[in-house]
Amino acid sequence: MEDLRKEFENYMADRCVTSECESEEDTYEYPDYVEAINAELMPPAKSGVYISRWDLKMVGDAIDASIAMDTRARMYKMLMRSVHDKETMGLLLGAFTSLIDAKTEPYREMMEAYPASRDIFRDKLDKAEKTKAFLETVIETYFPEE
Repeated sequence: MEDLRKEFENYMADRCVTSECESEEDTYEYPDYVEAINAELMPPAKSGVYISRWDLKMVGDAIDASIAMDTRARMYKMLMRSVHDKETMGLLLGAFTSLIDAKTEPYREMMEAYPASRDIFRDKLDKAEKTKAFLETVIETYFPEE
C-alpha cells in the first residue's frame, strides 16, 4: 500500500495538477502598444468603464478573432496577438470605441433622469472620453506611415 501511495504522489507531482504548481509563463514578445492600451483601457478607475470577458469576446468577434473564455488578462493578450497590421488595429480600436460608447450611454441617461447624480457620472464620462482620445492616437503613435 505504501508503494502505491508513493507512486500516486509522484504521478501527481509529475502532472502538476495541484494548485501549488506554477502557471506557464507567457513568452510571446508583445509590441509596446499592447501594454499601453492595457494600462489605459482595462482598469475601470482609469477608463471609466469595466471591460468584461464577454466584452473582450465581442470585440474579438468584431475583428474576426476567435478567443476562448479565460481571465481578462489572458483574453486581452489573445486578442492582441490577432493584431498584425494597421488595418486590424484600426478595426480593434473602433470596436473598443464603440464598446465604450455603448457602456457610457446609460451614464448619460442617468444624468438626464437624475440631475443630482450628474457629478458622479460626469467623472466616469470624462475618463471614458479621455480613453477614447488615447485610442485615437494609438495608430499614429505605434503605426507610423512608412
